[in-house]
Amino acid sequence: MDKHIRAIENLYGTEREHTAGEYAEAIRSTLAPLIPISYTENPILNILLTDKNAVMQEKGIHSDIKIDNVDLSYIEPIDITTIFGNLLDNAIEAAANADGDKYIFIKISAYHKMTVVHIENSCGKVKWKKRMPVSDKGKGRGIGLLNVKQSIDKYDGDLQLKQDGNRFVADLFLNS
Repeated sequence: MDKHIRAIENLYGTEREHTAGEYAEAIRSTLAPLIPISYTENPILNILLTDKNAVMQEKGIHSDIKIDNVDLSYIEPIDITTIFGNLLDNAIEAAANADGDKYIFIKISAYHKMTVVHIENSCGKVKWKKRMPVSDKGKGRGIGLLNVKQSIDKYDGDLQLKQDGNRFVADLFLNS
């Protein structure tokens, strides 16, 4: 970065402002994917959502993220990563393998003293066992939802999963 800044300064110093401006814009475009979008006041969730949104774009998945002004400060960073990382990884995998329109919709809002999270994605056929999706990743893999459930339980929350045709929905509720 230091070399880039010196190059821009030198271009301005030699009265080549137009070239310096183009150079600065090229650097800004290169760095943009690395700078988290400010979806919430929670920096961990911002980093996670920015990262997952980039993965969605790479895989051709349309994303729609709507987050109300929600206080998530009561959720430990490890739980933010566990809950949202696992649910979004599952949604990305399902949407990427779905036929037709590939999408993920994320909505986070507050209702009284609860945080309500709705994640909806396109999907193919899902296998179920005891009201939970069954992983086909093999032995010792696919324990993400169990970890999500443990994190949600810390906040006296609830996770509801359902499939309706080519649409998979994860609704979770956390008590602050």
